[in-house]
Amino acid sequence: MNALLQRKGDLVERKLIKAGVYSFIIGLLIGVVLFPDKETIKFASGVKEITYEPMRVYLMKLIRFSALLSLFAIAGGWLKERFVLTNGKTGFVQFIRGWVLSFVLVLAVILLASLFVGVFR
Repeated sequence: MNALLQRKGDLVERKLIKAGVYSFIIGLLIGVVLFPDKETIKFASGVKEITYEPMRVYLMKLIRFSALLSLFAIAGGWLKERFVLTNGKTGFVQFIRGWVLSFVLVLAVILLASLFVGVFR
């Protein structure tokens, strides 16, 4: 019995590590799309001024966003493993429902994280 619990704990730990690493990488990719590294200001005379953020500041912004997204993913994975509703096999309808719910939840987390980063930047 103790070996079975140890094996389940190892599987949960492995899943949480994967969730953290993958969400960090995905967060970096999303951050590159969401956060521009330049700011364009148009003046009334038609002249444009483009200012670039220093690379150090831009990279820290991306890493901060990715780390926050990774922490949310780890917390979500832990909650999912902690509060499993069923141990049985699920059907196709339950699979699709869970997939859509997961997509919506991850999208909400990403939008909240980007809003959080945008407000406190």
